[in-house]
Amino acid sequence: MKIFLSISSFLLFICLLGVQGGLTSCTKDHTIIDTVTVVEKDTLRITDTLVTEAILTANPWKLTELRGVSGGDTLVYFRGGSNNTNDYTNEYYVFNSDHTGYEMDNAGLTHNLTQWSLSNSAIPKLTATYQINSSKTMILTWDNLRFKNKSLYYDEYYSNTVVGSNFHGQAIRIAR
Repeated sequence: MKIFLSISSFLLFICLLGVQGGLTSCTKDHTIIDTVTVVEKDTLRITDTLVTEAILTANPWKLTELRGVSGGDTLVYFRGGSNNTNDYTNEYYVFNSDHTGYEMDNAGLTHNLTQWSLSNSAIPKLTATYQINSSKTMILTWDNLRFKNKSLYYDEYYSNTVVGSNFHGQAIRIAR
């Protein structure tokens, strides 16, 4: 009897394993083939428009963004922003075709530009003599000057001898 129970238990165990495997197996209804299509395209190079005197003299240029350091202090300005360190809302530059111009500062004061010029045709650089007050001038430089999305992008630097500080920053301007 013991042998009979041992054999029947063993057969029952084998049957249960077979049934379990049969119930849990799965079949695929359809086969999915994953393919990749490679299409070769021509290379498209998007470059900034070369800054020319015609672009500079076409419009007054107001500031939309500025990040810089002046005399060790950080300057940050975003047009319409709430955490600006300085206000440049009303400030703009005008470049005339006779290589003169002016900056209207935020306080409404006019600072004349004389002898402005563009150099280095690959990456234009603007330099101008900037009238700080009636007796003091400084050289204003906009380097890495580029024009894209109807905006002027540049690095700016100068030494202001009146207040005794240097400035270096990056800025974006749009037509006023």
